[in-house]
Amino acid sequence: MLPMPQPARVSPSMAFAAFVALAIVLGTVRAGEKTTITFAGKTVACEVVKFQRGRNDELQMALKMSGVEQTLPLRVFSKEDVSKCYALVMEPKNADLRFGMGEYFYGKELFSESEVELKAVAELDPKLKPKAESLMQKIASARQISKLPDPPKVADKKPDAPKDVAQPKKDKPAKRTIKLPDGTVIELPGSEYSDEEENGMMVVGGDGKPRMEVPPLTEAKMKEFLDKRLKELNDKIGGEWRLIETKHYYCFSNLPKPKHEEISKDWNEKLYDLLCDVLKHKENEKLWNNKLPIYYFDTFKQFQHFAVELDLSPGAQNSGGYFMSRGREVHICIPFMRERYGTSTHLEEHARSTLYHEGTHAFLQLTGEDVSLTRWLHEGMAQFIEFWYQDQKSGEKRDRVQSLAMYVRQHGNTPLPWKDTEQRPMGGTDLEGYSYAWAKLEFFYRNFDHLCLPQMVKLIKSGKTEKEAMETVFKMPLERLEGGYKIWLKDAIKANFKFN
Repeated sequence: MLPMPQPARVSPSMAFAAFVALAIVLGTVRAGEKTTITFAGKTVACEVVKFQRGRNDELQMALKMSGVEQTLPLRVFSKEDVSKCYALVMEPKNADLRFGMGEYFYGKELFSESEVELKAVAELDPKLKPKAESLMQKIASARQISKLPDPPKVADKKPDAPKDVAQPKKDKPAKRTIKLPDGTVIELPGSEYSDEEENGMMVVGGDGKPRMEVPPLTEAKMKEFLDKRLKELNDKIGGEWRLIETKHYYCFSNLPKPKHEEISKDWNEKLYDLLCDVLKHKENEKLWNNKLPIYYFDTFKQFQHFAVELDLSPGAQNSGGYFMSRGREVHICIPFMRERYGTSTHLEEHARSTLYHEGTHAFLQLTGEDVSLTRWLHEGMAQFIEFWYQDQKSGEKRDRVQSLAMYVRQHGNTPLPWKDTEQRPMGGTDLEGYSYAWAKLEFFYRNFDHLCLPQMVKLIKSGKTEKEAMETVFKMPLERLEGGYKIWLKDAIKANFKFN
């Protein structure tokens, strides 16, 4: 049978570019356009209201679903849904928003969509034109990189040869490189420690999922990286950068020297001790490679510059702080939001809270086996440790309790079922998801022996499902645990989460 003729295919990039051109001719497209998106694992109908910048300049999308308007960060949606929805309500003359979308599409490797936005920005706003053109050059470089052949696959490990047989000396594989238009040479595949001898290999973890296995650096290689990184920070980021080494961290900072010393010896190491206590981690157990680098930035702008120029992570620049890992190779970036808080007490409070939050993510993921955990457990633990530091003086903790009480009332004075919160929060503005994740973690910590929670984490990392680990450690069916949680949560809300 002869194949049926197929209609010509139009790529999403071509369709997007055509739509943008038409929108510029006709004017702004009317908001409230109907479409469908994938949300919380389901296909739902919605009306796209608008795109905007929210807290910390994070890009957001406002939607109406079932008549209720919600504003959520773009990161909770697929890039395909974002591209489709943006085409419906784009504002041709909004240069700032279009630049943000250009950055978003660049980070998602939707280069054609990104170029459409950046070219428009260069014409609309002379102040943003240099940034737009710089990003377009990076797109050109990224396209060159994408044309490189894939690295050879790692062959299955062969049995060890008998000891009396000499092993042939293996040639060190050549590193793949690309030369950019300005003469810069980039090594591929990249690593934060780009000059290490081994780039790592993919292995299967206890959860059955592949992960990157990266060996620790030798002492000499680590020193070489630290010297190189300190020079890069001073040359490219600005300010006077220093490095203080403590028992568990390499603390980079361009803060005033007394504050840098305080942070290195007080903030970082106290967090480490607290995490060891809560998660029952022993000094000789697996954690991150070498000592963990932490970067403190005197201004948010410097933090953003580092994310783009040195971390090559343009998407991270709009966060309030982040940790980045490649297997057990990990680092943390903490900005002092001087542009927002000036010299007020909120400046340090925000930075320290961010450290406790992001530092917990890094520690929880890597203590013992490097196995993925559910979002509620990751975010719940990060908030638990963050609020532990803040204690009762925390305005954020007080607001979280009030929000939690509101969400419970919205569901008929009954908290959401655990199955509905397992993979939440879905993003930075999913406050309901963050609230339930924290409450669930508090329930386990406040009502059982303090050994139970770390034992549950270890069982999950050994290969058990979360349900199996819970029922094994807490010695009751999941349904009974959840029933006890529902009763406890109402009492905890009444007490404003004030515990002895």
